[in-house]
Amino acid sequence: MTQLTESEIESIENKLRERQQDLLEEVRNELDERENQYLAAMMGNDPGDSCDFSLADVLVDLNIVRVDRQINELREIESKLAQTKKGNMNECIECGKEIGLQRLLAYPTAMRCMSCQERREQMYAHEGHSSL
Repeated sequence: MTQLTESEIESIENKLRERQQDLLEEVRNELDERENQYLAAMMGNDPGDSCDFSLADVLVDLNIVRVDRQINELREIESKLAQTKKGNMNECIECGKEIGLQRLLAYPTAMRCMSCQERREQMYAHEGHSSL
């Protein structure tokens, strides 16, 4: 396996840390916005109708999904940073082969080489599609 240079590792770590900070800021903003919406709804004089409540529920659900996605990405970043500390940043978690530098630069949280990732996507391609 090709060892990454210090500058390559530093470049990938910087990308991870920048994305981590962006995500933390996004989560804070989402939570602040959600609280502000809740307070505005509680203080409003007009109770609204059932459509207003339905729309509010959908918006809350979307915010929760967005925050959940952001938190999952934060976990991926933490996992990749931990892998970096162990010295195996470019090692595939499935086969142990090298994750290419270009892949890591484009997608710093990549945990699998391209062939393992493609195999995984084919295996789990049906998950995200409804069966209706």
